[in-house]
Amino acid sequence: MDLLDNRWKVIYCASRQEKKVSAYLTQRKIEHYLPLVNTLRVWSDRKKWVEMPLFNAYIFVRPSEIQRDLVLQVPGVVKYLRYNGKDALVPDKDVALIQRLIEKGYQIQQQDMSTPLEPGDLATVLDGPFKGEEVEVHYSEDEVYVIVSVEGFSNSYKVNLPREVLKLKKKNKDRDKALW
Repeated sequence: MDLLDNRWKVIYCASRQEKKVSAYLTQRKIEHYLPLVNTLRVWSDRKKWVEMPLFNAYIFVRPSEIQRDLVLQVPGVVKYLRYNGKDALVPDKDVALIQRLIEKGYQIQQQDMSTPLEPGDLATVLDGPFKGEEVEVHYSEDEVYVIVSVEGFSNSYKVNLPREVLKLKKKNKDRDKALW
């Protein structure tokens, strides 16, 4: 068998069925990985730490060639993620990195990187020395890094932060007026 046939793939599951699908895959002895993280859930009457999937509706699987179609027969599995007409493949090193991060207890949150940050937007810093600070984006050179101004020491400081540590808080509707 070709080694490329036994690489990690990603399946898409029905909503909130990841743990059940994982149990079915375990019963069928199909190698898989469902990254779970502890998340604080808040209801009107209580708070509780629960184990939630890191990626909603997705599970990594490494089926043999024979098992590939068996995965699709598991209740709750919708389809394989596809790329260029073939099953999307995930490098072993990427799955191993996710496993190591979770095992070491790092706080991991899925971020919506599809919304670009633009000058004038307000963002919250998620990690690093400025964690929790609200910052204003002043200049966006590319999609990965932004320069922000942090208020608080009676001055503003420009800091280059990776896009991954910024969560968009509010789009500046007056951005076009403010930037001449």
